[in-house]
Amino acid sequence: MSNRARHQALIAAVLCVLAGAWVTASAAPWRSYAPGEMPTDRIIVRWRDTGVAAMQITGTEARTARLSQSTGIPLRAVREIRDRLDIVRLDAPLRGAAMRAVLARLNSDLAVKYAEPDAARYALAFPADPPDDPHFVAGSDANGQWQGQWYLKDPTPEAPAAIGATTAWRTATGAPFIIAVLDSGVDYTHPDLGLQSNHNGGKLLPGRDFVCNDSSANCTSTATGYTYVIANDGDGWDSDASDPGDWLTMAEVAPGGLCPGHGEGVNKDQAASSTWHGTRVAGIAAAITNNGQGVAGVAPGAFILPVRVLGKCQGYMSDIVEGMYWAAGLTTSATTGLSANAYPAQVLNLSLGGTDPCSQTEQDAVTTIIKDGHLIVAAAGNDGGPVLTPANCVGVLSVAGLRHAGTKVGYSNVSSTAAAISIAAPAGNCVNLNVGHPFTLPCLYSIETTSNDGLTTPGGPFYTYAQMAAGYQGNILNEGTAGTSFAAPIVAGVAVMMIEANPNMSANQLIARMQAAAVPFPVPTTAPAGGVCHVATLARGSAGLYTDIQDKECQCTTATCGAGMLNAPAALARALYPLASMTTSTDKASVGESVQLDGSTSTASTGSTIASYQWKADPDVAIADAASAKASLVFPALRPITVTLTVTDSAGRQDVVSKTINSVALSAGGGGGGMGPASLLVLAAGVVAAGLRRRRSMSPVMLCGWPRRLRRPLDV
Repeated sequence: MSNRARHQALIAAVLCVLAGAWVTASAAPWRSYAPGEMPTDRIIVRWRDTGVAAMQITGTEARTARLSQSTGIPLRAVREIRDRLDIVRLDAPLRGAAMRAVLARLNSDLAVKYAEPDAARYALAFPADPPDDPHFVAGSDANGQWQGQWYLKDPTPEAPAAIGATTAWRTATGAPFIIAVLDSGVDYTHPDLGLQSNHNGGKLLPGRDFVCNDSSANCTSTATGYTYVIANDGDGWDSDASDPGDWLTMAEVAPGGLCPGHGEGVNKDQAASSTWHGTRVAGIAAAITNNGQGVAGVAPGAFILPVRVLGKCQGYMSDIVEGMYWAAGLTTSATTGLSANAYPAQVLNLSLGGTDPCSQTEQDAVTTIIKDGHLIVAAAGNDGGPVLTPANCVGVLSVAGLRHAGTKVGYSNVSSTAAAISIAAPAGNCVNLNVGHPFTLPCLYSIETTSNDGLTTPGGPFYTYAQMAAGYQGNILNEGTAGTSFAAPIVAGVAVMMIEANPNMSANQLIARMQAAAVPFPVPTTAPAGGVCHVATLARGSAGLYTDIQDKECQCTTATCGAGMLNAPAALARALYPLASMTTSTDKASVGESVQLDGSTSTASTGSTIASYQWKADPDVAIADAASAKASLVFPALRPITVTLTVTDSAGRQDVVSKTINSVALSAGGGGGGMGPASLLVLAAGVVAAGLRRRRSMSPVMLCGWPRRLRRPLDV
């Protein structure tokens, strides 16, 4: 077996082990993906100075060749740092258990003193000045003009919906975590995204294509006779997550065609260019920032894992669910035999949807993925009706779309009687009611991002514009970007920065803290055309479409648009608070029983420690070691008591957790509700033994579908 073959076999084995470890992750598995374990293809090797003849080998090239031969791991020499301290390269970046397995092989060589990853290091704070990406501020070039990334700046009276990302960057750690973009694929050649490796600063990790072929259940078959019309790339599932284009012909949008009514124009019966939807979403979330070109991403330190699940006009729910499991590092029977995901994402972004209730298949996937420690962000939809699926699945962080002014943009969906939206974020709106292609006025509040200029198949890397130049002959769909598809990655970017700040949060805790940091929706001085938004019903007409449509600008409420407007700096501040955690030796105690209290699993955010613990009980009961991580009390009576733990971190931030301990006697009572003599004797004994104190009141500390062809939305 060749060295390369042995290396590939080794990597395959350790990746299988790695995938299995993620499947059984604990309740807060963010910690399994620590910043120090991000992928690298570079290793530092220190050779021994004495005792091993091999250390006499001269030159990095010769030493590397010798190490590669002895371990069976293909290595390439980079350079010598000094005194036989070498840098070597692997064939591909590795991380976690895969990297540890390779290091173990290298360190087993008697000539090696140590081998360790050549890990990346990051600036501790983002530059205070605005980034130098030219599309961050308004400008123009030969292709057209852009309005700038207004939504990343601090809120203003004119644009209160802006999220303040530039302020949040100053306190963000910059540590690299991963956002999976489950979409139409990406442009791997885009200079503001780029394939990740240690030497080019790119953001795109090796992804996977989950768009199946159309005529067989065998999604990996390449046999003659199978068709791949929706996939549009000539095959089914593979390791190529690039976007081949999703253009539509007249025949495909006509009645009886592949995608009837999904074309361009008012009647949706016109051929359409490719959307490059996934490339747009990826750029909003994490485009390379401060690199002197293009746009800035919401999360400058994050990486993007592209997972292609959408083809021409649609994607199958089954493919999307498979892609979700794979993105989270979880395997299923269908993905057995495919390469394991070496880069499980902490955040999964789904800017897609369907007009159905959350299916059992989708809910099971969401529940499993959240339990394994991942956050799912989904767009509410652009129909003006009830929130779409998967945004309506339980546990998903669902996102409504806002105008710059903080009102619901006309096309955004709202909470329904069956599912509530989590939060709202800028989605893009044009204000000036300019319609038609090409637009004669710029879209004043467009969402600027990365794209491609190809009309059908990929052309040159490109950006979206608020208005195209006169005579522009490229893809006009790059003009005036708006939709909840683009609000979702804004939220995903803030979420991944929160995880960077505090990897100990569960998905539910992260959502709660983001919501607690949200800014209240403004009350317009002039009532919008749609009045106050209302919770949508699920009534459907004869065509099966929802009838409760709110397709005009309306005033958001917490019942309709989520907890409030996304605020990045406040969300990061909330993320930095510690997480109080409590276990007790019993949930039901007898009078006089000793109850052990344990808060030692409480955690602090990155760079902080737990400085103090404080236990209290209501009614006021004596607690032994009340200022320690572990404490105890004697259960006083037949009535329940509530135990509260307050933890304070080294920065003075606090979190509180409470738990009620019930009485065994009352819990075991029958349905009659009376107390027999024995119970009364126990009560009397409890009163004498425990000396019930007067109840003291306590105030708890509160811490906190997009339609395929979206025309310029009318704000009416």
